[in-house]
Amino acid sequence: MNSDRNTIIIKYIKCKNKKMLLSEINKGTDKQPHICASIGNIEISKVISVMEHAANNNFSCVEIRFDLLINLQEELLFSKYLPEIISYGEKFNLPIIATRRNISNTDGIANFNGINMNNGINMNNGINMNKETRNDCKNYTANTANTASIAQNTAEYKLEAINNKLSFLKKLIDGGIKAVDIEQDVIDNRLIAEFIEFAHSKNSEVILSVHNFNSFINIKKAMQFYIEASYLNADFFKMAALISSKQEMLDILSICNKINEVKNSDIENYPEFIIFGMGDKGRLTRILSLNYGSFLSYCSINDVLSTAPGQVDINTFNRIYESCNSVA
Repeated sequence: MNSDRNTIIIKYIKCKNKKMLLSEINKGTDKQPHICASIGNIEISKVISVMEHAANNNFSCVEIRFDLLINLQEELLFSKYLPEIISYGEKFNLPIIATRRNISNTDGIANFNGINMNNGINMNNGINMNKETRNDCKNYTANTANTASIAQNTAEYKLEAINNKLSFLKKLIDGGIKAVDIEQDVIDNRLIAEFIEFAHSKNSEVILSVHNFNSFINIKKAMQFYIEASYLNADFFKMAALISSKQEMLDILSICNKINEVKNSDIENYPEFIIFGMGDKGRLTRILSLNYGSFLSYCSINDVLSTAPGQVDINTFNRIYESCNSVA
């Protein structure tokens, strides 16, 4: 009898919070594009004013880039601002995606004497620093005899940072956040699976994301990531890659189309996907990808508060979207 009662309570909680789920946005109005207001480069105290702007301008949801909030104090976030943010989102039925993309100094490990060790590191393929990071590291390695020790320490610090990040996101979920974005290509699959299980136990959804700020991601690799995201039980798969040519712009739309075919072949088991290009040459793909099955597009509320390379503001998005989808 108690088991039946608990089941009823769980179902009630799920129904009560269903509107705040990202997967529920704009149900029944699929002709309208799903647009997410990406919020960053402001203080936490100003987040609600941006959410209000988003609610009044037909955004479907908001993403809060906690790594880009200015002078964020976690104690104030959890004691004061998060409850206010959750309350506002519920009031206006505005789902909130929580993202903490970069490893910050609060993790205690991102910088060695000002060196960003997260920049250019791919944990699945060992330590692969880009040119800028390698140059920055010269001053550090010049005073360090054992470079193997540096690599080991960096990997350990990286793991600690990932664990701190996941703990932070879990606290956000406990505080009422219903969608979080974590990196699929940086975090170990075991940790991802554990995190997704935790999120689902709290009736929250998870976006597994892959970003390449340096080069393109081909169809084979993209499909591997998508299948893996499905295997890990992600609710959404997100992929963003740098676009450096017209051909890559066409290729990423082709990837959208191919993955959409896979999703539609078994819609119960494959997650929704969000795919677009980054950089100046990727701007158009942020809009056109919606016509090829991508679930939503990220925009800033104006041309000053962009949170990613190639991200457009809402006015630019609307103008281009209407132009591309107008009936002659």
